[in-house]
Amino acid sequence: MRWDYGQIYKTIRTSKGYTQNDVCGDFMSRSTLAKIESGEVIPSFERMVFLLEQIDMTLPEFKYICNEYHPSQRRKIMTTIQNQNSFTEIQSLSKLLEDCKTYLKTHHDVPIQNLYHSLQIILEIRKNGIENNETLQSMTQSIWNYLEPMDTWYISDLKFLGTILYHFDIETLPHIVEKILSSLEKYKNYRDIKPFQLTLLSNLSTIYLQKGLIKDCEQLTHKILTLSKELKVYNSLGFAQVRLGICQRDESLIDKGLTLLKLTEEEELVATLEKEVEQFYRQK
Repeated sequence: MRWDYGQIYKTIRTSKGYTQNDVCGDFMSRSTLAKIESGEVIPSFERMVFLLEQIDMTLPEFKYICNEYHPSQRRKIMTTIQNQNSFTEIQSLSKLLEDCKTYLKTHHDVPIQNLYHSLQIILEIRKNGIENNETLQSMTQSIWNYLEPMDTWYISDLKFLGTILYHFDIETLPHIVEKILSSLEKYKNYRDIKPFQLTLLSNLSTIYLQKGLIKDCEQLTHKILTLSKELKVYNSLGFAQVRLGICQRDESLIDKGLTLLKLTEEEELVATLEKEVEQFYRQK
């Protein structure tokens, strides 16, 4: 990682053909920009964001360039998790867990540590289930102790919360969900919210199904179906079709979803949903 970001900024600015006057406008003096570019002055966050906006560059792209056009180990982990969803296979999640563990051996990083704990829970559920799982309950309670006192849940907190929704009883869950949906509404114009919203709604619908709240599950699954079509996420679309078929007692919709997932070779998800169909549809 290069730390002479003033010089890097100057290189980008000049390569784009911008003069100091073009960039500064009335916001700052040319002499201040010159000192920043020479490394004599460290800009405030507000000023650095302004400077990047003037050359039409985001902060993540600038950091990527400062890392000599290679993602840092941390960025690789964060990019990988952003590309995951509720249906990611165990093997991929286990690899990501090991990457977090390796990274944390040499770095103090709260978000990666939270991600590591979330992955531990997800894998524990996938491998050993929820019922009578003391290891899982201990991990879950630790996360809830961290989240419960917060006045406001931000995106990272909602992601953390999404891994422990099974923890809440039927009486408590609606209040938690109401707060979650209210928090999501605040972010409706945030550029990257919809993929996360899709994952969270999928987790919620699973909890509702397992707790026998079929109408609530159906309502959420309609939202998942709409979002999946909008985002063109076909594993989620197939999931929603099967889940909605279970809720509506519609075997043709179940078959439609399973066929789509088989065509896209979502073998692990197909196996999971076939178990759901057997448990919540065939045996009813």
